[in-house]
Amino acid sequence: MLVQSESLCSLGLEKVNISHRNIFDNYVRQLKIDLSDYTFANNFMWFENADGYFKKVNGNLCLFIHNNESLTMLLPPLGNNMPVETLNECFEIMNAANPDPGQSKIDYVYAGYLDNVDFNAYEVERQNPDYIYLNSELKELRGNKYKTKRNEVNYFTKNFQFDYLPYSFAHREMAVDLIYRWANLRLSSISPLSEKELDHFVELIELERNAIIRVLDRYEDLELKGALIMINGRAEGITFGEKINENTASILIEKTNFQYFGISQFLFKEFCSREFGDCAFVNVGDDLGFDNLRRVKMSYHPHSYGPKYTIRNKNGIAKRE
Repeated sequence: MLVQSESLCSLGLEKVNISHRNIFDNYVRQLKIDLSDYTFANNFMWFENADGYFKKVNGNLCLFIHNNESLTMLLPPLGNNMPVETLNECFEIMNAANPDPGQSKIDYVYAGYLDNVDFNAYEVERQNPDYIYLNSELKELRGNKYKTKRNEVNYFTKNFQFDYLPYSFAHREMAVDLIYRWANLRLSSISPLSEKELDHFVELIELERNAIIRVLDRYEDLELKGALIMINGRAEGITFGEKINENTASILIEKTNFQYFGISQFLFKEFCSREFGDCAFVNVGDDLGFDNLRRVKMSYHPHSYGPKYTIRNKNGIAKRE
């Protein structure tokens, strides 16, 4: 039987709260990784849908997430002290909490960490990679390969009266209204899906909506940069981002009313230029396995990809090539 939240303390786990941000940041800063998952905000936002826990194991910071089905890890142990022993202990913790050891896993593992994995005990599954762009190209959209993007941006700026504003908590209610309208538009405009695919899509929309609202509520505590597009007194576009490191920005959230043609392309371009002009690279995360999202992210011509992996108890998943 799955260990309940109140019993996880017996495994030495402590519930994550906003005050742990600096602890997390200090560990991640030492790793110098450019993956979008390695920021406090990008993990904390999802704790609206589940509970986050951490434990220091052999001096390493280990981040867990607990829902109604399982206890897993959102990231590999952060730190380089006794990595093999730490990995084994983390799986012991998860195996003790989960009814089936097959549920135990570590997601969003960076490639370099795999050197610590004993492939006789664990198996590794490739995840969808992050898309990473040259910010200089996003800011300018020069050349034939960006002709369509330039046309979309130009259409928006020529045909709509709008304001680009820095986000503040005063915009919270307008932003929430936009998120609900965005969710309804997404659900009404999707291509035909199988019943299983539709259920998965609806679940992701709900999870993402809850996570975004959590960001709106804790925006200042998370020290995010944000902006919104106002049209006719309503928020029709909103975005949030942060620096992963000094060289790489991460776009954490971007939601728009796509009934305004070109609004997404304009907001993305302006936000990267105005708020992260000093960053050489922009990471927009992965595509969640959705073809339409993959096409959108590929249309901006990625400079590189950030590979990510999942580590599981050995159960027949193909090893890394």
